[in-house]
Amino acid sequence: MTSVAPQPARKWTATWVLAVLAIVVLAVALLTPEESASDGRDMSTFSTGPTGASIALELAARMGWKTERRVTALDSEAARARRVDVVLAPSVALGAHEVHRLLENVRAGGGLIASLDGDDELADSLGVDGGRGAALLDATSTDCPDDGISAARLLSIPPDAREVEPPKVAGDHVTTLLSANQPRGRGSIRGAIGFPLGGGRVVVVGSSSVFGNSAVRYCRWDADLIVARIFAYVRSRNDPRAPLVFDEYHHGYGVHGGSLSAAAMYLGRTSSGHFFVQALLAGLLLLLAKAPRPLPPRDAETVLRRSPIEHAEALGRAFEDVGATRTATSRLLGGVRRRVGRAVAVSSGASDEEFLNAVERANPSLSDSVRQIRSALERPIPAPQFTLVGGALEHVEQALTRDSSPSLRT
Repeated sequence: MTSVAPQPARKWTATWVLAVLAIVVLAVALLTPEESASDGRDMSTFSTGPTGASIALELAARMGWKTERRVTALDSEAARARRVDVVLAPSVALGAHEVHRLLENVRAGGGLIASLDGDDELADSLGVDGGRGAALLDATSTDCPDDGISAARLLSIPPDAREVEPPKVAGDHVTTLLSANQPRGRGSIRGAIGFPLGGGRVVVVGSSSVFGNSAVRYCRWDADLIVARIFAYVRSRNDPRAPLVFDEYHHGYGVHGGSLSAAAMYLGRTSSGHFFVQALLAGLLLLLAKAPRPLPPRDAETVLRRSPIEHAEALGRAFEDVGATRTATSRLLGGVRRRVGRAVAVSSGASDEEFLNAVERANPSLSDSVRQIRSALERPIPAPQFTLVGGALEHVEQALTRDSSPSLRT
């Protein structure tokens, strides 16, 4: 009898492992709850999650406040309006100029609500500091609807309160707006104080968690009463319509960082930036004026003129090449007339024939020379005869020069 061989054990392959991991990842992604309508920024009134402060904004609106959200940095224009600023746990540090404008607004009659878990420079400017005491809010005697024993009640953590040491300059004018008992009978601490500053009031909260949605929406912690008490304290008596402005710029909203955005804000919002833009435009126009053109201008053409001697030689060679004896004779006779023509009683506009007739009448001895010149003007002559015409012109010029010399001396 043959025995049955045992089946080999099934081995886990890489494909099986990857498939199981994919199923686990998909299940986690589908079953993990997500916070609705929240962008994850703490203490932002835009966030409706547990760590947001949207309920505090709604509470202020129901108390009659005109609520606003600021998504831009504090500038000179914003500092002119009297308001109540709310700066809770900013994630971006405030600048020295912004802290100065916040305090200027308070001294002018506005207000300020700030937390110590934010910018240290603002706390230093106010002269407040955080103590070592800390406690959790738990108002057991609060008259709230009985919500029974529930998982939300058992798992929720009360907001914390951290001690705030008042500034020395405030003296006896400090008002305690939040008091909490420390554990183990260590006494109570002041988690929020208010004091006057100039014409306005300031509230400093040790921990901003009291403004969180998870704290304000639960009645038994009295966080809603504490927030309402703070809002009522900073309301201006002289200007009850002053808006309550929540700072969202330092929670990451608005235009931030970036060299291009910073340069655009500087050039568009400051007087020195406007001047710099004008200087850039003037420099650009100057650069365009001095820059090479696509079509460069043409240089002025320079005409090189020959000297009189070179001109005469070139003209003589040209006449010689074409045998222009009549033209050459006319040009030479014209030169004689320009030099000694005043010795002959004839007008300057007379023809060459009239000029020669006047020369012959005045000097009968020049008849042969005049005849040779007249013959060369009428028809072409050979080169040897043209040489004689040159001698005849020279003879006529010399004779006319002698005749005109006495009149020139007189």
